Amino acid sequence: MSRSAGAKAERTSPTGLIVMMAMWLAVGLLPIGFSVGDVRLAFGLTGEPGRATVELCVETGGGKGSGTDCRGTFRPDAPGAAPVGNVHLPPESDEGETFTARLRPDGEHAVPTGLKGRLASLALPALGLFFLLPMPIALRYLISDRRAGRVSLYALVASMAGAAVLCITGLVASGL
Repeated sequence: MSRSAGAKAERTSPTGLIVMMAMWLAVGLLPIGFSVGDVRLAFGLTGEPGRATVELCVETGGGKGSGTDCRGTFRPDAPGAAPVGNVHLPPESDEGETFTARLRPDGEHAVPTGLKGRLASLALPALGLFFLLPMPIALRYLISDRRAGRVSLYALVASMAGAAVLCITGLVASGL
């Protein structure tokens, strides 16, 4: 059966709308939630400050599951504090590299705190923000069947472009 020219499309049910918005929120909030710890470390809000030296980087696995495991020594800035050995460091590190870092409270991982580390830590939150930004406009359209104005769309495109640039810059800074 064909629709006539003036007929409206069927609207999404309230249950379907709630499920769709919940999934959209999950996709947008999960990257932000998983990166809070690294962002707090990279910006110096938690952890012990110091310098990390990469001593060994080993390629692990093969094919799709391959990766790099880097380990090294963390030297705290506190006078008289003992260095911590065998610390996990970012996989994009190079052997012999030394950088400012923060040691996680677990004492097993160190995160770079320089510009490179800060940008890398912001890649996932920027991706989550990129997914969340169009949600209000989509919700408005789905609930009231009203389209967003031109200024709103321009603002949305500009903010999404900013989030995309931050995400890509973070990925480039992290060496991925």
